[in-house]
Amino acid sequence: MSSKSWKNIAIIIALLSTIIICSLLALINTALYPRLRIVPRDYRSIQDAINEALEGDIIFVRAGIYRENLVIEKPLILIGEGSGRTLLDGGAGDYTILVKGGRKVVIAGFTITGGGAAIGVEGRGAGLQIYNSSRVLVLWNHFTGNRMAIYVHTSSSILIAENAIYSNREGIYLTGSSSVTILENTLTDNPHFGIHLTSSKASKILRNTIMGGVNGIYLYGGSDENEISENLIRGGGMLILDSSHNTIMNNVFTGKGVFFSNSYANIVSGNEVNGEPIIYLEMAFGEVVERAGQAILINCENITLRSISASGIGVGIELWKTNNSRIIDSELTGNEIAIYAHMSNGNKILGSTLTSNSIGLLLSSSHNNLISDNIFASNLFGIALRDSQDNLINNNLISESMNSGILLLNSSRNIIGENILANNSKDLISIG
Repeated sequence: MSSKSWKNIAIIIALLSTIIICSLLALINTALYPRLRIVPRDYRSIQDAINEALEGDIIFVRAGIYRENLVIEKPLILIGEGSGRTLLDGGAGDYTILVKGGRKVVIAGFTITGGGAAIGVEGRGAGLQIYNSSRVLVLWNHFTGNRMAIYVHTSSSILIAENAIYSNREGIYLTGSSSVTILENTLTDNPHFGIHLTSSKASKILRNTIMGGVNGIYLYGGSDENEISENLIRGGGMLILDSSHNTIMNNVFTGKGVFFSNSYANIVSGNEVNGEPIIYLEMAFGEVVERAGQAILINCENITLRSISASGIGVGIELWKTNNSRIIDSELTGNEIAIYAHMSNGNKILGSTLTSNSIGLLLSSSHNNLISDNIFASNLFGIALRDSQDNLINNNLISESMNSGILLLNSSRNIIGENILANNSKDLISIG
């Protein structure tokens, strides 16, 4: 074996005996005298070496291409001779590597591909599946050409660190899992999402770089008490649905920002989008906010937002169960929704300019709001109301809407008068 190969093994073993990365000694706790097994010198296949291995053994895989679907159900260390030289190809099977009911497993130094297959909008499988397992370390790998790069199901105490995850359909997906740390990975060109948590708690997403994808980070369905900090997210933003008590701090967004739905008691601070601060207020009263790149108000009262400038960030201003507040002299352009108000009543939107958005203003189940003296220009929809009543829309300029200047969906008793509607595809559409 070359001196470089022995050096790689020595480095891994040294790491496992230190506390440099998340107390690896406690995480792995390998056997006192592990045996080194080398593929292909000692075994024809990696799976043969896994089957023969005793708990805590080290399996070193020399450079090459290995077309296998590996199953690991015991404590062991699986090391490739460098991610650029050692490729595992699952051949579009349900997995390339499956860790099932395992504890104290290390996977490092491979390119992992061919896990799963995309079938229309659905699909199956992943490059690495971790199922009902604990104390698993995934380090220094490349994941590419998989339906999903890494899938973690009902598992805990997992560390996924310093991996390159690119050109998969989806990145990292956690479901029903806890105490997972996703640290300093690079995720690029995974079109559906970078990192997705469903019903997963007490995990950490720290210092990752995520570029591309519909959603950079997506929390859903009771993914509570997680920490998301110091990530660089370009393009996909962050979506938080039905998830509470999370800490979201010091993230840097380019393109989309953050959107919350039915999520409460989150700690959100120190984040920025396109070089401007993201303002997040929850249960606040009487505050005045000026000059922000995005503003999010949850359960607030009597807030003034002035001179908010949001461009191309998804939802520029979000009001969720926020009442008697004001949006004044703001400029919002190129967003999916410039201003979104849900279950928010008695607010005023005044003197603002909303241009080239998919929807300029969306009121959802929101009543008794005043929309006056604004400019809505070149939006797909200028103003849209859904299940909203008793709002006053007057003295606005609504022009060049590609679909409709004003769209009413199951919304009645609204007063719409003295607006200038010019060159819209349709001035007003009312349905229901």
